[in-house]
Amino acid sequence: MNIRKAHTTDIPAIVDLLKSSLGESLLKKTSAIWHFKHEDNPFGASYVLVAEENGQFIGVRAFMSWKWQLGDKVWQAYRAVDTATHPEHQGRGIFKQLTLQALEEVGEHKDCFIFNTPNEKSRPGYLKMGWEAIGKIKLALVPALLYRMGYVFSSSSHYPIELSDTDLDALCTAHNERLSEKGGLFTPKSAAYLKWRYPINPMQSYTVVTGKNWYVALYVKKHRYFSELRLAEVIGANDAKARKEIRRVVSRFAAQNGCLLMSTTEKELFRFSFYGAFGPILTCRDLTEQHIIVQQAQKEGGWQYAMGDLELF
Repeated sequence: MNIRKAHTTDIPAIVDLLKSSLGESLLKKTSAIWHFKHEDNPFGASYVLVAEENGQFIGVRAFMSWKWQLGDKVWQAYRAVDTATHPEHQGRGIFKQLTLQALEEVGEHKDCFIFNTPNEKSRPGYLKMGWEAIGKIKLALVPALLYRMGYVFSSSSHYPIELSDTDLDALCTAHNERLSEKGGLFTPKSAAYLKWRYPINPMQSYTVVTGKNWYVALYVKKHRYFSELRLAEVIGANDAKARKEIRRVVSRFAAQNGCLLMSTTEKELFRFSFYGAFGPILTCRDLTEQHIIVQQAQKEGGWQYAMGDLELF
């Protein structure tokens, strides 16, 4: 078995491997989506290893490039995402070999880290390879009925207000500066990132609404017995006026789509909500020299994530 870095020309074979190993699911598998995730990412191309044997791909491991900022320092990070082993070669430890080699290569300079939210089945394997559990993602769960009646019949708003890339970059700069001063880990935002992550994302249909000084990306998640409005990204909810405008827009959207619940990581956006560790478990493989990232992440408020920073896609 030979393990090597993947090339762009390998993408069709990688997609075929993903399909044969994982089948088709809610997360689509096409060459176009692979390009979107791993080639067009504004944070840079992913780090991808493939295992081949007798001219056939039998394993793949992808670390999606990401950025997190702490104070004024921007850290290179990777998100452990697409991985697969050919059904005829499972049980040979290929996943572990690919992952350990990828860790060794991306962590050569001891200045990056890996993060993900593995499920119950895969988490033990990650923990054995040095990942640490940071804890469940904290969310604010909002009963939509508390806000729907107050806003659905209110006078029509003038949103969305069209923001140019220049205006959006200015909004992102102010957002990044505010979070930098708070002292937690956060993903620095830009107009290029937001466009890639939400409006042109082929894997999930997001609705983007903008005001003069705020930005919201949201979508409806359908559960078996109810629908949930997820606020994947909220930028600019910094004062009472902005929060009121955002509440009006998202509450009307929830009413129009029959949502009984709203969820967000912005716990100050809604006055009445249930805030707690309701999300999946966030894990991290810290490859920094003094494990700076894990120490920071385990502090109260040490990781300032938006829901869209950690969503599986």
